Amino acid sequence: MSIPRVSSLFALAALAGCAAAPPAPEPDASSAADLACARQVEAFDAAVAAAGVADAGYARVEGFRTLRVDRLVSSFAYAPMDAARFGNFVAAMRALDRDARTVELANLPDAARARVDASALDACAERVLARDLAAQNARVWLIKSAVVPDDYRESWRALGFYPLTGFGLAAGVAMYERETRAAFAAPAAARGTVVVHRPAAASAVPPDAIRRTVAALVAAEPLPPQPRADAAAIAALFAAYAPEFAVDTASDDDRPGRPHRRADGVPDVDPATPIVYTHLAWTRFDGALLPQLVYTIWFAQRPPAFAGDPLAGRLDGLVWRVTLDRDGAPLLFDTIHPCGCYHQFVPTARLVAKPREPTVEEQALIATTLPELATGTRVRVDVASRTHYLRGVMPLPGSAPGARGPAYALERDDVLRTAKLYGPDGIVAGTERPERLALWISGIESAGAMRQWGRHATAFVGRRHFDEPHLVERYFTRAAP
Repeated sequence: MSIPRVSSLFALAALAGCAAAPPAPEPDASSAADLACARQVEAFDAAVAAAGVADAGYARVEGFRTLRVDRLVSSFAYAPMDAARFGNFVAAMRALDRDARTVELANLPDAARARVDASALDACAERVLARDLAAQNARVWLIKSAVVPDDYRESWRALGFYPLTGFGLAAGVAMYERETRAAFAAPAAARGTVVVHRPAAASAVPPDAIRRTVAALVAAEPLPPQPRADAAAIAALFAAYAPEFAVDTASDDDRPGRPHRRADGVPDVDPATPIVYTHLAWTRFDGALLPQLVYTIWFAQRPPAFAGDPLAGRLDGLVWRVTLDRDGAPLLFDTIHPCGCYHQFVPTARLVAKPREPTVEEQALIATTLPELATGTRVRVDVASRTHYLRGVMPLPGSAPGARGPAYALERDDVLRTAKLYGPDGIVAGTERPERLALWISGIESAGAMRQWGRHATAFVGRRHFDEPHLVERYFTRAAP
């Protein structure tokens, strides 16, 4: 059967309305292999669910048992789509499902994992997908269903009278934003010794090499997202832009390290091995798909400032993201904590902030800006003691003081998905904050707890996710030449 163009699919989708997902086709008598494969996939999913090791980084696609989707791939669902494009669209979701199953297999208990033939499981997943795509109107439903549910619970907002209590949340957010801007404007006051952690693998990558790698990434076909740059070139790009973290260090809770679970199950950080975890992400801006370099640094906890501090809890950290322009130069920096909290933007002079909307919903918090930076320019990130708030950003080389601390290594954040940190809801159990008892009315589950990539809701008032592909153009436009 030929694949219809997306315009035809839209028409069919409109007719389909809210119709139920197409049932999986029943294997016929001559397709015993189909039935065996379906049972194998279902058995694997059941084992994963029973063990509580489902990977929450991607969303399952309703009606398609071996496809998963993230927000980037979902954003292409309604692009002009011929047969080849639709094939890439499906392949992208199949690649995400394969990736998630690899993580889930690694996290299964030994006995359950020993019963799985990974190659046979993958072959069966392909066969199951072919059967699912053969269902009536499957292509229509697939485009309609390739969405990522947001991390806000409408039922909680309704129960908490969010249309009214949201104004109280907005007042609290406004107070935090005023305090943040004041902290950036005031001279830095350290509680301890400022320790500067530099990347062990930092290298002066020639600007031309950076431009070539970024050009390959920008030109990459995003579905599936397989950049036309090899792993070594991407690793060099991460090393080229790895920031210096200048951490105000007053206790061991300010020493970065490798997150893990102790023998008693409590999440902790080993400061003997400073690691910064990397993730390659993407944003859609100004007609291009631009690469984003994400760096995450972890601390053992946010210690309480006083008895009953609602913001204190196990594990803390800082997520630092560098959005690169078409020529490989920094376009925008932004940051959150691994809970999704404290989202700040640091635009360069290449961008202009859009006017604030007349709403109580959270807007872009911009406490500082940077001039236009040359390709290859790294920055120093100043981190406060205890709270681990961002307190300053400075292009390098700079003259700010600080003792030289242990150098950190760069490691892909995929390793954390098999470190028994994240639960099937994407939350790190044991990192709950007392603030969740008040902030549930925002609709965010366990506000303040640490989360894995893809599960970061970043606004208590309104809706916003850190991995939204249109996030940059939501708040910024390109500055005039």
